[in-house]
Amino acid sequence: MRLFIAEKPAVAKDIAAALGGGSHKGAYIDCGNDKVSWLFGHVLQTVQPEVYNPVYKQWRKEDLPLKLYPPQYEISPDKVDHVNKVIELIKQADVIVHAGDPDDEGQLLVDELLIYSGNDKPVKRVLINDNTDKGVKKSLADLRDNKDFHGDYLKALSRSVGDEIYGLSSTRAYSIEAQSQGYRGVLSVGRVQTPTLGLIVRRWRANKAHSKSYYYMLDGAFTLGAGSLTARLQFPEDAPVDDKGHVLQKSYVDELAALVNGKTACVVEAAVKDKETAPKLPFNLSKLQQKMNRDHGMSAARTLEVTQGLREKFKAITYNRSDCAYLSDEQFSEAPDVVAALKASAAFADADVDTTRKSKAFNSAKVTAHTAIIPTDNVPDLDKLSTDERNVYTAIAKQYLIQFMPPKRFQEATGRIEANGQTFTYRATKEIHPGFEAYLKEPKEVSDDDAAETAFDVVSQLQVGQDGRCESATVQEKETTPPKLFDEASLISAMTRIADFVDNMEIKKLLKEKDKDNDQAHGSIGTEATRATIIETLKKRNFIVVEKGKLIPTETGLALFDALPDVATQPDMTALWFEQQLQIAEGKLTVEQFVTDLYGFLTEQLKDVNVGEIKGEKREDGKIPRLNEKCPSCSNEIMIRPKIYACTGCDFKIWATVAEKKLTVNQVETIIKKGKSNEIKGFTSKAGKKFDAILVLQDKATGKLGFEFSQKSKGK
Repeated sequence: MRLFIAEKPAVAKDIAAALGGGSHKGAYIDCGNDKVSWLFGHVLQTVQPEVYNPVYKQWRKEDLPLKLYPPQYEISPDKVDHVNKVIELIKQADVIVHAGDPDDEGQLLVDELLIYSGNDKPVKRVLINDNTDKGVKKSLADLRDNKDFHGDYLKALSRSVGDEIYGLSSTRAYSIEAQSQGYRGVLSVGRVQTPTLGLIVRRWRANKAHSKSYYYMLDGAFTLGAGSLTARLQFPEDAPVDDKGHVLQKSYVDELAALVNGKTACVVEAAVKDKETAPKLPFNLSKLQQKMNRDHGMSAARTLEVTQGLREKFKAITYNRSDCAYLSDEQFSEAPDVVAALKASAAFADADVDTTRKSKAFNSAKVTAHTAIIPTDNVPDLDKLSTDERNVYTAIAKQYLIQFMPPKRFQEATGRIEANGQTFTYRATKEIHPGFEAYLKEPKEVSDDDAAETAFDVVSQLQVGQDGRCESATVQEKETTPPKLFDEASLISAMTRIADFVDNMEIKKLLKEKDKDNDQAHGSIGTEATRATIIETLKKRNFIVVEKGKLIPTETGLALFDALPDVATQPDMTALWFEQQLQIAEGKLTVEQFVTDLYGFLTEQLKDVNVGEIKGEKREDGKIPRLNEKCPSCSNEIMIRPKIYACTGCDFKIWATVAEKKLTVNQVETIIKKGKSNEIKGFTSKAGKKFDAILVLQDKATGKLGFEFSQKSKGK
């Protein structure tokens, strides 16, 4: 008997269907000589630290770091019955087929159960990227030996045990120290979680510390031939510029203006080139999360949740946790069927596509364990999707369809003009054909400050050697702007390129090396599947809050950041572990040696922990209280603060005091649940007059309230 073990029930159903169908037998699907069972993600969990060593039950500095290797597992309490039945099937099988998701985490979660069950049967591996019947059948025809993926298992295992040892040991160390000063909460620390908090805190402080200043540029108005144009001065190499290349001394720019004003000018370089912009690649998960957050205010976690449903419930998209933005050549040959299915839907009927056109996205050499997230030929009825599902699916479908559309074509005119020894540059473009952009109808990007506005028709006629005159020189004053606070879209982008925020050149190099084969990440932390969870964890632990869509550190988050060494708030651990995990995958380093080295590192790091005078939240559970009612806009929790009731996931908020009347928790929960309160007495108008009214929730997205008056109140 051959036993397939899928990572999730939905995948098991797809496998069974591809095998010809079968009958459900509770914990598995009987397909004759094949049995198909499933897990629910990780069905095993590590035991509590005190099981490894009873002394760990008490949190004590002298026990750190916690010795938690080799890992000891137990079946998750809510999965005991099912997992025991799967283990029975493992013992009955002749051959096991590992059908975990096609990544190292998927490799780990099935392998760990096989090891836990004591399996000694042969194990094959199937990699399913496409959950359609056609895609699953294709994967089943290409079974491989599971031993080929043992390196992936060891990589994931070392990361898993490392994260547990590092996170639990560090969390205990800092919490013990803080609690000795009266702090009653838990200060959690994690390899990815804490550097992410570091990004938010450093950006917030840079924003707050910004002081307004000005820098200056020089635009010259030139008459050349029959036309006039504006070009921007390129400052000389010895110009007094700051680290951003800005000139802060207006007097210096004034002197240059005087040098060129009214002087003769000559074109020293001129060119007109035909150019084109190709469609952007299809989405990986991070790019999709960024777009949904920017366009629709969806949290990264919500986008992940929606894609999971689109994949498993509707089978409408391919693997949704992919970090890859490329597609296989085989998917190009299947494109006519997918495109035809999309165009049969009214939502995409107007897409003018040519499936013989092959974009740069179709490149098997650049496909990793996954391919980009694209639609399958199972196109759902968009009218039956929720708003979030429709928005996510539409974005995925359109990003796929533009791969078969022509590029945007335009002409670019560039050149240089010299006047009295100073060089000015110009650039202008003219659209020839909008190509794929006409379908997306996305707003055009605003040009930056580095180029002055010019007229294409004029500058495209300029020729080298043409003489003219600088009619005037105008000094442009620009105000410096503070670094923008992170929203979820920009934070996920920063997490995929955290190396850009690192000063240590060795760490920066290692982070870049880690992602050298992934052109969608450039020195990253976290994975496509975990970044959303990290952000949600920071919210739930009250380290950050969302205010007007921006991520703001709380007092607790700031206190924790200040207490930690740089090695914890920077992505150093990810970089250093990367080297070791490569060696583990190649058999040059054992997981045991990796753990031994980690114990040594932590012993040194946790020797002299100091949290200063931490003044974070001091509630018994370490958390800000929440309302029972969830946010009517995004369904996240709503925090109860002294002056405001604020959602942890979006911009929804209700002020605690309205018209000088302090609202109770019950009144706010009634407003959220029913859309309005009962009549509330004792509001005060701006004129100082008392009145009674019903508060109405006018906008579920923002929490805006309005007054409604009962007949009784109107009669007063």
